[in-house]
This record gives sequence, C-alpha cells and structure tokens, in this order.
Amino acid sequence: MTWLDDLRAAALVGTGRHAAPAPPAELGVRPPDGLSREESLLDQAALADVATRAARRPLDVEASALPQPAGPDDVPQADGDAARLLDLLLTQPPVGLELRNQLVADWLGLAERARRRVPHRLLPALLTLAENKAVIAERLDPAIGTRGRWLQDLAGPAGARTRPSMTSGGMASSAVASGTTASSPAESSLAMSSPSQFEQWIELGSAEATAVLQRLRRNDPNVARELLTRHWDNLGARERAAHLAVFALNIQAADEELLERALDDKAKTVREIAAGLLDRLPGSSRAQRMAARLRPLLHVKGLLRKQFEIELPGTPDAAALRDGIAADPRTREPDRLGRLDTIIRGAPLDVWTSASGRDPEGTLTLLSGEARVINAIVEAAVLRADVDWVRALLDVRSDARLLKCLPPGERQDAIVRLIQSGTEQALAVMPLLRDLPRPWGTPLANEVLALITSKKGGYLAAMVADFLPSALPPEAAEQCRRLLERADNDAPRRRVFRDVVQYQSFRQSLTEAFR
Repeated sequence: MTWLDDLRAAALVGTGRHAAPAPPAELGVRPPDGLSREESLLDQAALADVATRAARRPLDVEASALPQPAGPDDVPQADGDAARLLDLLLTQPPVGLELRNQLVADWLGLAERARRRVPHRLLPALLTLAENKAVIAERLDPAIGTRGRWLQDLAGPAGARTRPSMTSGGMASSAVASGTTASSPAESSLAMSSPSQFEQWIELGSAEATAVLQRLRRNDPNVARELLTRHWDNLGARERAAHLAVFALNIQAADEELLERALDDKAKTVREIAAGLLDRLPGSSRAQRMAARLRPLLHVKGLLRKQFEIELPGTPDAAALRDGIAADPRTREPDRLGRLDTIIRGAPLDVWTSASGRDPEGTLTLLSGEARVINAIVEAAVLRADVDWVRALLDVRSDARLLKCLPPGERQDAIVRLIQSGTEQALAVMPLLRDLPRPWGTPLANEVLALITSKKGGYLAAMVADFLPSALPPEAAEQCRRLLERADNDAPRRRVFRDVVQYQSFRQSLTEAFR
C-alpha cells in the first residue's frame, strides 16, 4: 500500500485499529514529536492535501478551447463603505435571509444609479446567490459589469439562469426544446419555428411540454399558438386541455381560431377551457353570439324608478350547446340561472350600457337587487380587466379580484378605502399588498400597521413579513421602533417590527454609502 492508501485506511477504520503512517522520506518532512494517534492522523491529512494539490498538473487543452479573456470594465467599481456593505451581506449578513436578498437587490439598484459596479472579488458569491433568487437576478445588469457578464457566459446554462432576459422564460423554452442555449428572445422564436424544433417538442413528456409551451407563450405567443395548432390532432385529450389552459397567460384575439376549433372537441374538459378563454375576448364571434342571446332578455321597466327586468333563457339549441350553455338535465329542473350566468360572462359588457342607455355606474344602479347578475358581471369584468367597469363595480362590491385589475397607484388608494370601510376581511386584503409598487404611500402604511397592531394582528403580520420591511416608507421605521418597544409577546408581530427597523437602518447605510 502507498502512504495515501494507508492514510485513508486509518481515517476509515479509526486510529485505534490502524495507526497513521509516517510520511515518505522523499517528502523531506518529519512529524512533530509527542503527537497522539489522532493528532498524527490530522497532521498527515493536512500534509497529504498540500502534497496532492502541489503535484497536480494542468490538463492539456487546445488553445482554441480556452475562453476568451474578459473585456475591460469601463465603469468604476464601488469601493469604501459600499463595497464593505455588499461583502457583509454576501458573507456574514446581519439580517435574515429574505431581508438580505432584498438589501442585495437594493445595493445593485443604487450601484446602477451611481454608475458603479460590483468589485470583481465579490462577483462569484453574488452570481451564486442570484441563481435561485429572482429578486437579485433581475437587478444584476448593469451593476455586475463586463467581468460579471463574462462569468455568466462561462457558467453556461446554469449561469444563464441569472440573466434577467432569461428569467421571463422565453429563451429557456427554446433551450429545453432544442438542447441548446439561445442568446436572445428572437433567436428562441426562430429556433422553435423550425420543423425539427416542433418535432422535438411533441416528443417531450406531457408535463415538460406544457412547461415549455408556457414559457414560450410568455415570450412569443404566436409561436406557441402555431406549435399547439400544428400538433393538436396528435395530442390526447388531457394534453390538449393542459396545453390550451396555458393561453390564459396572455389571451389574444389571434387565438380565436384555435379556440373555436376547441369548442368542437370531443373532450368536455377541452371545450370548457376553450369557452372560459373565449369569455376573455369580448370582440370574438362567440361573444357576439352571446350578445345576441342576452339582448332579448334585458328590459328596462318603470317610470319614476327604472329597473332592469331580466328574463331567463330557454332551452339551448345546438349552437348554444356548442358555446358552452348547459343542456337540460335528465332527472331534474334545468338551471336557467346558471345559463344566464354563462351568457352574461360571455357577452360584451357594452350590451348592458346599450340596453340601459347609461354608463356603467348608472347601469349598475338599475341592477340594484340583482345580486347574482352583478356577480356574473364582476366575473366578466375581471376576466377582461375592463377598468371602467371595475371602477364602477367597486362602488357596489368589495371584491379583491376587482382591485387586482386597477393600475398600481389607483389600486393602493382603493385598498386604503377598502380597509377603512371595514367591508372586506383583512385576510383577503393582505395578499393584494404584495404586488404593489414599493415603497407604499404613508396612508396605506398607516392602515397596514394599524391592522398588524390590532388584537389579532399577529397572524396578519406573518402574512406580510417577507415584504413589509421593503414596502413601508423610510419614515415608518421610527413608528415600528416605538411599536417594538411596547409590543406584546406575539412573536410574528415582534419579528416583523424588528425586521422593518433592521432593514430601514441598513438601507439608509447603503444610501449614504453611494452618495
């Protein structure tokens, strides 16, 4: 056995059964006197590590296979406190991991505005962290500079995941389908458009094919539509349903031909998905067919106090059945209200304003007392993100789905009014806060802090803990500090107040470091 073999054996079976060997004489090293068996083993292991590292030789690599050197960085690097703070966040973060990730993203944003780049020595740790943290990956460019982008390219597909343009999924879809790494959304679309790439997609497993189609749909809806249309007849019912459902990501008028084809599908699930997608297209032929069914049912009656009187639809004919209106059941009374709901969801909303001769607000006044009809109109407005109808409906309905359709700034004001009205449960409001632009305005910050400090606010605090520190405006830090001093023993509530104080304090240090 060689010295290294003896050393491994001692480490494996223990020094009680196998003493560590003496180092070979040719190494010219003599162990210190008086070492125990265990100390001798560790001493030998350290020596073996140094010896094997020193003996390694570089592989013979063709010069053409070596990467080109990185180009020069023409942007000055961040130094002083700015560099030290980033180093601290990457190696010994003084805050929790979620806060650390947000603060690193903040650092990158401040560096971009100050025209500074990440110091070269910190690039490997930063790029490694960004691989699984979208909040960081989206902010890497331009702060990582030329050297950082060079390192990303060296990393290949794994490093490519940190590119912002790839996190959207466009390029990844072509890479999965072709086994290569695309370099731009345009190249991705061209690659997937070739006949060979279409054939490779159909050979993927069902779940993987749906995932590829989903990513491609986000980046190039036209190519995704062509892909599914070409292979429609070769797919099973379950695959057709799963793939077609992907189109809800960004439904378009150009999808109507495929959706009309799906209305004739043998599988009920496929037909139902197609009808649901067409509900989102008020300009489609199906929407006009639904409008033709709805208009005769609407009547405005009354002299002093006008109201809508709405008839219920009768037995559907073959065309209505094809459009998704339910047939008469065999053993019970037909659900005529359900049929009316289907027609309302599918018809354009301007059918109502045309029938009433009023705007959406005035039309809803004529529908007072028709709760189910208003609910169906809510569903239609949400499906199409019809902002005019959404604004009008918010006056008569407190519905979180409506709020999501508003522009971000307007949504914040609407949430403040909703909280103040007390008509919506706080649990339903909290998820709406995540996607608002940050930092929030002072009115919303005050309302949310009031909810958290309420009697049962600990549970609410846990729901917003991961984004509240970066969402509150800087001036809220002092208020949270005071609340922390007098907070009860509710752990989630105390933790979120502490995180706000820590985040805002560190964020202030970052801001000052880049001045």
